[in-house]
Amino acid sequence: MKALVLLSFLASALQALAEFIGQSAFFIPLPAAFAPVTRFGCPEGGTVFTYDVYAMNTGRPNRMIAIEQDHLDCRIRSDAGGIYDWFGGLGPHLDDSDVAEKQLITDLWPLRAGSTVKASTYHLPQKYSEVKYVVSYGLAHVSAGMYWAYKVRKDYYWQGHLYHTTTLWWSPSLKWTILQWPEEPGKPAKAGGYNWKLWSVSFRVRGEPLREAPPLAAVN
Repeated sequence: MKALVLLSFLASALQALAEFIGQSAFFIPLPAAFAPVTRFGCPEGGTVFTYDVYAMNTGRPNRMIAIEQDHLDCRIRSDAGGIYDWFGGLGPHLDDSDVAEKQLITDLWPLRAGSTVKASTYHLPQKYSEVKYVVSYGLAHVSAGMYWAYKVRKDYYWQGHLYHTTTLWWSPSLKWTILQWPEEPGKPAKAGGYNWKLWSVSFRVRGEPLREAPPLAAVN
């Protein structure tokens, strides 16, 4: 009971902080003991996620529209990228050559804070020799609001050296990524391009027009 009261107080305090600092993104991790275990799922078909980067072909903020779930694939339609799958909700554009990373993502579900999984691919024709996923859980703030989220850090190595990292914040209430942040060691990462965060989300109620999803409801 005390833990729930503490978490409720923390959520209120962070919301006040978010309003004070504006729209910048931040993540406050919680101890793994307080984190839930979350089973895999994709967002409902028709849900529209709008991000703070512009699609070149439309000249407006890029949208990802959920289509369907096909086993461990979440199929979406993006203004910028067309129709494609996110394997396990965490790996976009993976194909048959990414068998090691696909197995790693499969093993990661259900999501648990504190999980670390890695796979070596020295024997495969890959652009990396090892990949490691590290999972934490906490309160995340993006332009769309505040959400409980899993922070999934994906480290890619070549011959023992880290050469690329992509961090995702995946919301269990939305069943989707609210922030993606790729970066390379020694190089500053800036917003824009493949570095994006959620601006707004709308979901379809049968027989009704799209309506905005209330972000604060996501922390309950």
